[in-house]
Amino acid sequence: MRPSLLPGGHPMKKSPALAVALFLFVLSAALVGYRIFFLGYPVFPTVTETSWRLSAQAEVEPGQVDEIQILLALPVENAGRVISEERIFSSSLTAGLSREGPNRFCQWKGDSESKNVDISYEATILLRPGKTPEKGIPPVPEDSGWIDREDLQLAERLARPWRALKPADRIGAAAAAARGEWKPEPGAEDLAAWIALQRKRGSTRPLLLLLRASQVPARSVEGLRFADEVRSRPMRWIEAWNGKDWEILWPNTGEIEPDPASLLPLAFGSVRALAVSPGRVVDARWSVSQQVVGAWSLLLGRLRNSGSFLDRWSLFSLPAEFQPTFRILLLVPMGTLIISVLRNIIGFPTFGIFMPVLMALAFRNTGLFYGLGIFAGVVFIGYAVRNRVDRLRLLLVPRMAVMLTLVIACFTVLALVGQQFDLRQFMAVGLLPFVILTMVIERFYILVEESGVRQGLETAVGSAAVSVIAYAIISWEALQMTFFLYPELLAAVAAFQVLLGRYTGYRLSELFRFRSLGGAA
Repeated sequence: MRPSLLPGGHPMKKSPALAVALFLFVLSAALVGYRIFFLGYPVFPTVTETSWRLSAQAEVEPGQVDEIQILLALPVENAGRVISEERIFSSSLTAGLSREGPNRFCQWKGDSESKNVDISYEATILLRPGKTPEKGIPPVPEDSGWIDREDLQLAERLARPWRALKPADRIGAAAAAARGEWKPEPGAEDLAAWIALQRKRGSTRPLLLLLRASQVPARSVEGLRFADEVRSRPMRWIEAWNGKDWEILWPNTGEIEPDPASLLPLAFGSVRALAVSPGRVVDARWSVSQQVVGAWSLLLGRLRNSGSFLDRWSLFSLPAEFQPTFRILLLVPMGTLIISVLRNIIGFPTFGIFMPVLMALAFRNTGLFYGLGIFAGVVFIGYAVRNRVDRLRLLLVPRMAVMLTLVIACFTVLALVGQQFDLRQFMAVGLLPFVILTMVIERFYILVEESGVRQGLETAVGSAAVSVIAYAIISWEALQMTFFLYPELLAAVAAFQVLLGRYTGYRLSELFRFRSLGGAA
């Protein structure tokens, strides 16, 4: 009678296995979906993205007092900019992060011991051009202690004709005035006073004063440009609020920046990007460089500071030396699933299910080519010796002990050969599953004796082929990272294994093997 193609061979009988598989699928999908949609995990963790590496180093000379305080302005994260992998260092001071209005700082404090102090900061910044940053709130006016009453009255007279304009037009008029293009032209006396003010105060503060007189919220900013460059001090520009967005003006030229996303603000308002109290900055350097990183590495920095349960229990919290091991182990169930499909659906002959997986793990150290060669050599040498040992009529356990001793002796000889000819792959043979190989030799011998050499060779070749496929799966870095980031995918793998365990239909190899019977029918 032809076997049923339905799982379990009982189409009318419900199996609890289906309910278990469905539950595992739903559990896996729910956890992965929660990570992606609510925790912001990447859908494809191995996709590479272009990011920027920010680095800031400074050497500071302390003042006369024992305690020193250093403030370094840091970039702020928003919807269009993701900051990760932050590293803070100082040779002798303690560091901490703080916020003050729109500014974010790293603050170093401690006993200077009358010697220069080195500090450094590094971070990876990913830009997301498709996402609009959160709309800022117009700033509180900066400290105006430097403004003279006469200077303020001058700016109000110059800006009076623009007050009927829209905010964006007022910003444009102030930018044009910074370039010397006044509309309308002010009186000669006011124009001369304005030029004198610029000479006295520089270009930034007079332009801020002019924008303020135009009733446009504005603030000065220190920051960097996203370009491969090294600077001894950040650039300075002005941000003006047009009612919807911040527009960037360059005080020295009066130009409006066409690409605000290309700039990285560090310090807003009267705050400096680097400040020391007491003491002075001996040397400072900011560098920005472009780099290509995986999406998972950009997530890593956020995971370390997250309060979410799934984030805190992520495998990324493991010590770095243990993580590569678990990247491989998490794919072993996937390898066994593929082997089950190859055996139960396609019909590959193998020496069990665990031998190909263990061999695939060993191939990662010996290399695929050397691993297959060692596997074939040990099996056939073991078969020849097993044939001779059979004449001794030993009991099963002593006979297996003899074969195990032979396998280990072969590994030892291979290691010595590898040492003499500088073949490190031969020296890694100790990682091969020698107990499993011993069992393979025994099963290979019995199979040849009972079913013939052809059947034994087919099973050996099938085992090697399945090991190669399992090796390709386990070595697939993209799959490693996906399972490492989403270990709940193991529930989906288990669901497939449960469904596969209910399959009792034909194997593809059987359909090919018995095709002549189908034609006769």
